[in-house]
Amino acid sequence: MKSIDSWHEEEFRSQMITQVVEALGESADPATVARILAACTHAVEGFCTERLYACAAGCPHCCVLNVAVLLPEAMTIALWLGANLSGEELAGLQKRLAAHRSWARWMDDDERILKQMFCPLLDTYGGCSIHPVRPFACRAITSLDSQSCREAFFPAVTDEDRLVPADLFRKAVFDAAFTALASGLRQVGLDDRSIELGTGVLAFLEHPEFVERYLAGERLPRAIWL
Repeated sequence: MKSIDSWHEEEFRSQMITQVVEALGESADPATVARILAACTHAVEGFCTERLYACAAGCPHCCVLNVAVLLPEAMTIALWLGANLSGEELAGLQKRLAAHRSWARWMDDDERILKQMFCPLLDTYGGCSIHPVRPFACRAITSLDSQSCREAFFPAVTDEDRLVPADLFRKAVFDAAFTALASGLRQVGLDDRSIELGTGVLAFLEHPEFVERYLAGERLPRAIWL
């Protein structure tokens, strides 16, 4: 376990950017993208191992929040789902993702909480169905008190701040990984834009050809974001 004292943001970001550029610079394929995402996650976890938090399987309180992902994250999640779900399960998921996109994509976090617009990637038990490949933004949020989560995400209209004690160091390291990955993508000529999690995953599920187009350096259609 690395200590918090060994964390130097600029050095960390520089090393991660170099890693991304070296991996994706000459040629990019889905397996390489998945591997670099896993390597980035492993690098972050090296600083965060054994840091205690209250989050546990089946605890979906914060899974109503907007989640921004980079396109390689959305692509990797979509491919993972395609490899791990049956055709019937995948068709059902796409319907849920499409419905969620229609209803929730323009909602802010307070409105999502009030209307309990949970992530469509949760399973029937409230667990994360994409946990092994969940994005940086989800990994970054860790609560230190589950009761505070239940209270903060209770669907009620309130003028009070919704406060949850969280591991801010973990969030800072994952945020640095996110920006480093974006910078590395930009340097190798890949689209570095972010997108809402469900919208991005659905785009790659509905349009499998986007994988090849993205990895070839094309910018995906603007209509996806509209």
